[in-house]
Amino acid sequence: MVAVVTAQPPLPLAPNNACPVGAAAAIVEDEDGGRVFVHGNLAYAWDAGDTAARRFAAVSLVRIKAATQLEVAEAFAVKPATVRRWEVWLTESGVAGLLGERKGPKCKSKLTADTVAAICALRDGGASYRAIAAETGVSEGSVRNALVLAEGGTGAEEACLAATSDTPAEPELESEVEVEKDCSAAVSDDPPAPVPVLGEAPVLADPVPRGPERVLARFGLIGSAPPVFTPCARAPLAGLLLALPALAGSGLLECAHAVYGALPNGFYSLDAMLCEGVFRALLGEARAEGAARIDPVALGRVLGLDRAPEVKTIRRKIKYLAEAGRAGGWIAAMARRHVQARPERAAVCYVDGHVRAYQGTRRIAKPMCRG
Repeated sequence: MVAVVTAQPPLPLAPNNACPVGAAAAIVEDEDGGRVFVHGNLAYAWDAGDTAARRFAAVSLVRIKAATQLEVAEAFAVKPATVRRWEVWLTESGVAGLLGERKGPKCKSKLTADTVAAICALRDGGASYRAIAAETGVSEGSVRNALVLAEGGTGAEEACLAATSDTPAEPELESEVEVEKDCSAAVSDDPPAPVPVLGEAPVLADPVPRGPERVLARFGLIGSAPPVFTPCARAPLAGLLLALPALAGSGLLECAHAVYGALPNGFYSLDAMLCEGVFRALLGEARAEGAARIDPVALGRVLGLDRAPEVKTIRRKIKYLAEAGRAGGWIAAMARRHVQARPERAAVCYVDGHVRAYQGTRRIAKPMCRG
């Protein structure tokens, strides 16, 4: 009887106007600030405009496992990546790291008006960035910034303020946009957070959101989601793309479409599932269960999707292909393709070989084979 009583969930003691954050917490935000209740008890509170305390409450809910990172992000109207970034700041610098101050060089820039003029003169004379940096005593990045601003018509003094010194300034921290939240459907509408940039492309841009396509695929209204690749300067697992020429040369995808046609309407196409299996095998996870040990977002980037399929989806697709009973025809189609591409390797004939498997412990003579 005691076990039955203790297994009951706690009574809902949060205010009526509170938005739930997972199963254990709730949040109330108004013009006076915000309050977070955990199992009906007031756990965190902050005044209006107290950004650090609000971020501390969000990170604390994840740390005490009162809610998941995704649930906290939806309740606080930010992205999950923002909550992860807050947690890193809190771990590295404490509560002071959550103040949101802009980081970067605090001292005056080395790019004075005279230095900018000297950089432009040296560049007009045909000097390289490295030579200009050595001559003027600044970094190559500062030389590049000064030249770009000068070419854009920016004055020398403005270029001094905008261009950085040897230590590049970090981008401005994202501004938290207060979004009116609907408790019946906690969906974040905040704009994408700015990310560090390298040249013109973001270093690690967020994947293109595919929410509407997933909804349509849920009801079977689309055949599959087409691949869409987000421009970025760095992508984890991008080396897997080097296998695409060999994959195209093998005829795996073409023969699969010729034999199976296509998968039933859904989000992941036959091409996406086959490429996922090949990429996963190259990562050392040939079994479907291995997908749980690979970052789905990172693998989804090389597939042109927001995330790779999970284990249950992989199993369901494999089961559909297995029940079709066309594996033999698929292998035969690939064999015909290889024979047509290289007829000199069409067959190997074994004469008087009588090769068979042997599992015993005695030594036996090697069969005589001629190829």
